[in-house]
Amino acid sequence: MGCLRRLVDGLSLVYLLGIPLYWLLRWSVRDAWWPVALLNSFAIFLFIPLPLVLLLSLLARSGLALRRLLPPLLVALIWFGIPLLPKNNPIPDEPVLRVMTLNILRLNFAPERILAYVEQVQPDIVFLQEIERGSTQQTTLLALNEAYPYQAELADEMRLQHYTAINLTLSRRPFLAAQPVAINAPGMPYLSRQVIEYDGQPIALYNIHLVAPVGSRPLTQWGENYFVRVFLGFDDRQRNQQLEALLAHLQHETLPYIVAGDFNTSDTSMTYTTRLAPHLHDSFRQAGQGLGMTWPVAETFGWAAFLPSFIRMDYIFHSPELMTVAASVGDAVGSDHRPVLADLAMND
Repeated sequence: MGCLRRLVDGLSLVYLLGIPLYWLLRWSVRDAWWPVALLNSFAIFLFIPLPLVLLLSLLARSGLALRRLLPPLLVALIWFGIPLLPKNNPIPDEPVLRVMTLNILRLNFAPERILAYVEQVQPDIVFLQEIERGSTQQTTLLALNEAYPYQAELADEMRLQHYTAINLTLSRRPFLAAQPVAINAPGMPYLSRQVIEYDGQPIALYNIHLVAPVGSRPLTQWGENYFVRVFLGFDDRQRNQQLEALLAHLQHETLPYIVAGDFNTSDTSMTYTTRLAPHLHDSFRQAGQGLGMTWPVAETFGWAAFLPSFIRMDYIFHSPELMTVAASVGDAVGSDHRPVLADLAMND
């Protein structure tokens, strides 16, 4: 018992000192230095051992450890507990506009699961990313043509060195306008922009897939494992440049808008906290229940299916003229991302 008590006293001291140190780095360095940016993006991992240390403290009957763990426990409850509380979602007078986004994964070998999900949830607008042109998945998605006769695609130029991908926007409503918009961001020269009419109001649609924050530091000795590349080669500079170009463009958008897709940006990152959240309305944060994690999907990587996703990087954002009535994260559909669904209405 004495050894266990010394162990939990040491671990509790690490938490007591480590969390304030992290908080200081988080708000001073922010995402300017890649190790801190990486930690910010995966901040939930800091608190995963906390329940175990609390349990060990109870078993060791260490009042000192329990007192030390109270401040980090409070931080965890505020940060990750508040989103679990029920939300009082508005009830609109008119029918909602249902929007769905999904990075389908170019190696998705079960695209029929996407068709089944779309049939189940019946969205009005579908934003799809990472469709490999000419693939079986693109052929399978042709089954959506009748229900979604209005379609617009944009080549994903930043990934051409790896594969030929497109982003596809599907709509039940006619496009009043549909054209790419030049923003000349690194690796992302154009945005996919369409305009529909909802409740008598033109609405601009943007389908987004930002570059992953995986840098060019040499990692050949570690192989090609994606998670190793993220954790040892984290580099979000190009993604942030694309994000800034997107925000700059939206400042001049004259219509209410919906911006949806795979942002490759965690909602615990300071990039989300200081850049995305202050300028765009996050549908899931407004009306979703839970943490809304969308990546990774365990079964896609061959892991046990019960393991949860641990990062939220897929979003449906909108301008203040719209409000979110409901939002949710869908089940696995063969991709490494989960679909996100939101019901939107005009804001009175």
